[in-house]
Amino acid sequence: MPNLKPTAANITKVRQQLSQFSSLVVPPQLSQTQKQELGAALLWFSELAEYETLGICTDTLAAGKAATEAYVHKLARPIELELPERDGAVYLKFNTLKGAWYLDDYVGPNRGVLVSFHTSEPDYDLVNGTYGPFPLDLFDAGADEAA
Repeated sequence: MPNLKPTAANITKVRQQLSQFSSLVVPPQLSQTQKQELGAALLWFSELAEYETLGICTDTLAAGKAATEAYVHKLARPIELELPERDGAVYLKFNTLKGAWYLDDYVGPNRGVLVSFHTSEPDYDLVNGTYGPFPLDLFDAGADEAA
């Protein structure tokens, strides 16, 4: 999507691609090609947005930390989170503008990564919104190769 112009029609098309996940409780299993296409769509919206907020629900703190670091690395900048130890499922929220995080226990059924894009640019208003859940490993080493 690097050559995609940020027109209302193109933003709407990408928004529809990302919104197909919105009614899911857990992200679907995706092929490597699907991961690359999804990653490219998220990166394009990230270029149009001023910042993102991530919401990660996982079975373990280690999985949440790894997913957060991978997503933030691709969407904003490399980070290394120092989080307190915690057992069981967690909810981890990260704001790429402030570099701030919030961590708590999580008992719900949802799993995956929600990405909220934030922009004040009127021409890109359709970018604003929350999308997902996306796979925790969307930006793992294998998905990185073509993204």
